[in-house]
Amino acid sequence: MLNELVFFTVILIALFTVLFAIFLYLVVRKRKDGKWKREVETYKQLYEPVLFRYLAYGDEQVPAPSSSAQHVAMMELLDHFMRVLANGGIKERATTLAEMYFVDYLRAQLAHRRLGRRMNALFFIEDFYLCSLIHELEAMYEQKQLTTMEKRQLLKMFALFQHPHVYEYMKQTDESFTQFDYRLILSRMDDHMFTKMVDHFFDWNEKIQYALIDMIGIMQKLAHVSFLRTLLRHEQSEYRIRALKALAEIAFPLDSAQLRIHLHSPVWQERLMGLRLCARIRQYELVETIKELVKDRVFSVRSQAAEALLRMPNGLAILEQIAQTSDDRYARDMALEWLERGREND
Repeated sequence: MLNELVFFTVILIALFTVLFAIFLYLVVRKRKDGKWKREVETYKQLYEPVLFRYLAYGDEQVPAPSSSAQHVAMMELLDHFMRVLANGGIKERATTLAEMYFVDYLRAQLAHRRLGRRMNALFFIEDFYLCSLIHELEAMYEQKQLTTMEKRQLLKMFALFQHPHVYEYMKQTDESFTQFDYRLILSRMDDHMFTKMVDHFFDWNEKIQYALIDMIGIMQKLAHVSFLRTLLRHEQSEYRIRALKALAEIAFPLDSAQLRIHLHSPVWQERLMGLRLCARIRQYELVETIKELVKDRVFSVRSQAAEALLRMPNGLAILEQIAQTSDDRYARDMALEWLERGREND
């Protein structure tokens, strides 16, 4: 019994010691982090007027940072000013200063054992457009222990820097990449690079294909409208649906005969996107077809049809007629709902 009590006491003392050591570590770490942040803020106050004058007028001598805190203070300030005072001259001066003072520091941070430090370095390299570090970024991308987060950020940077191997890198991505990831990468490409992606559309995996179609609409790339129109004839419905969605984003006016094909599609998502385009371009000759779709069996299609009618020049009158005379209860309810919305915004 005595041995058991001694053993239990030893276990308690050991646990207490471990917990106390962890507590001390957290206290010391918090104090150290607090001291670091105060030091960075102090340097920011010193650098702020100097950096502002340099960026605004270009005739100020900026003292070189010598410590880690000074580097971080100057980089954070420079990044802030670039976003607030955004214009070509300021960005050019910011990149010049970053090339002069930050390249060596950021190169070292890329090899840091902590992921947060490496990611911050990547963000700063992107913001300052430090193309001089491209070889280090290439070497980093080839590392086997690279995290998915780092790989995503690197691909965005390769697209921004118009790296010639970005196409090969994108073909090697794994399933962890989402359509949203690919949208971010595509959004950083210039027109030439984006066009090359579209030209080789069917070489890409499905996620990249869908992201490409979406970005044509989101970024209003009118040069690729003809490509979207060819997809409208594709046998795979998802291509047609996304092409219609992109055309709706652009508000590109398809002819009525073409639109009727999609409005009569057996695929409800295609009818929905066709109606979304109708709501943007307001083709009156399609009113009767759209009125029929207020009776559609799918709620979201009925709702989009009612919205498309509301956007017509005499939309309120059309919806009032449906609400009063339609033989379909769901169509009457939907017309009343959009009438109320229309009157609120009238």
